[in-house]
Amino acid sequence: MATFGIEAIRHFGHARAAGISTAGDLTYTFNRSNGFRSKLLGSGHTQRFYYADTDCWETDLRDNDQGGSDRSFADNADIFWIETHGNNVNGSPRLLYDTAQTQWRTFATQWQLGEGTDAEWIMAYSCHTTERNKVGGLWNIFAGLHIYCGAYDNMYDGITTDECGEDVADNLTDGDTVAESWIDGVSDWAVDNHPIVVCPANAAVYNNGNIRWDQSYLNRDHFWGHGTVLPDPVPSQTVRLLYRWSEG
Repeated sequence: MATFGIEAIRHFGHARAAGISTAGDLTYTFNRSNGFRSKLLGSGHTQRFYYADTDCWETDLRDNDQGGSDRSFADNADIFWIETHGNNVNGSPRLLYDTAQTQWRTFATQWQLGEGTDAEWIMAYSCHTTERNKVGGLWNIFAGLHIYCGAYDNMYDGITTDECGEDVADNLTDGDTVAESWIDGVSDWAVDNHPIVVCPANAAVYNNGNIRWDQSYLNRDHFWGHGTVLPDPVPSQTVRLLYRWSEG
């Protein structure tokens, strides 16, 4: 079975008071993260950590080699769910925190996930964490990571999206692929969320413009215990990033 970690930030009063951001507080953050947790625990998976608000630190995602502690946190669970305010710079995610340990934001240029540890999948329920025409901004995060699940536009915080975490976990444990679990799970009848999934591809999957989608992480990877999981990618063999997106 799998291990999971969760970080959920709903309140941003400290960041506003410090003049770091004008972002308002979120509303249904813990509905989503608690739902994700409950479903995975109910299916026999193991929680490595669950941090909220000021207990969430940007160093938890920053690579150890760059002064962070990812190998004890984000890189120490098979799947990592994080929710906060997001944005990107040239397709590279940045996420807001409500405490500076040691920065107020985490920048994906300082992430390297899957370096011989557990991290296979990251799910960021945050707005604008990449761009469809600049997915190369995610290149460096794939140090063994299989799939990045984020958003290319808004991800909504409202009463109709309060079950998105539960829905994603339901899909994962029902045997859907990780990519489909994210895209379907965060979809909503009242608002249009904008999920995107990105994975590395080697020459066997991407060769001179020919893509073997059936052999990609997006089409083959399932949650541990619920279907096929492909071997970890070798960063030096990555020749392309593949992505799939949806609106709904």
